[in-house]
Amino acid sequence: MNAGSVAVDQSEQITIRICTDPWEEVEVDAFVCPTNSMGLMKTYPATKLKELAGPQAEAKAVSHAPLAIGAALVTDAGPMKAGALIHVPNTDEPGGKVQVEDILRASAAVLVACKVKGYSSVAVPLMGAFDSGIPAEEAARAIHSEFRSYRGERPLTVLLMAKDADEVEVFELAIEGPG
Repeated sequence: MNAGSVAVDQSEQITIRICTDPWEEVEVDAFVCPTNSMGLMKTYPATKLKELAGPQAEAKAVSHAPLAIGAALVTDAGPMKAGALIHVPNTDEPGGKVQVEDILRASAAVLVACKVKGYSSVAVPLMGAFDSGIPAEEAARAIHSEFRSYRGERPLTVLLMAKDADEVEVFELAIEGPG
């Protein structure tokens, strides 16, 4: 797993790193696709993942809609190096209001999917931090907090996918700050 990493949080159970590699090049078992209950990939980062994985990823998610916040749907990742996409709704509709609890539930759903599928690595973009979302710092803390609590039969590597220096900074603050 090639990952340009910055800050690292590690225990026996989990390794959490910040990664700035191009998303299509990240070799992980699964890449998280934050979405909405309708499965529509209409807001970032889902729009970027639809572009990289192909429109069939959205079609598959829509065919299983409605998806509950706190549920996860695993689909193919198309030509990406990730083995699968884990679609996790964090709002009811595209661009809908997101709460910290929604990010926690979506992150918990990712952990359940990883356990069920036997995944040992997952890439997670910043989710819930957009125009009608929550502040990026709160979203990053919620994601880190939920993954940090992971206890599984096998170790899990989590790559927090930062698209720019601002996201690197908010993920660093989440890792270095109080749990």
